[in-house]
Amino acid sequence: RKGEVVRFSFEEHNVRMAHLGDPVLDRRGRTIGVVTSCAIDKSGYLTGQAFVDSKYTDVDTPLLIFQGASNTAGKAPAELRFGDRVVVPTPAKVVRRFPRL
Repeated sequence: RKGEVVRFSFEEHNVRMAHLGDPVLDRRGRTIGVVTSCAIDKSGYLTGQAFVDSKYTDVDTPLLIFQGASNTAGKAPAELRFGDRVVVPTPAKVVRRFPRL
């Protein structure tokens, strides 16, 4: 196997919902997988599952997730001016597959 399904949790409240197929990146910006599902947990954080490369399955591994990723390319970094908006990935981390109760 080249990958595995892991459970992840966003590190902040009030972030956009991740959807099926949203890209998952490592801390250097390399695409390592895709989101398969996401929902809100009882403590108010978004928690979900993603299929990622086998090297990134350890608990507390940092991830970056583009929620609602667009199919169109944005501006190149050299073309950005004051006031422009760009899509930035949201930090998340791998959590235990079965949470402690």
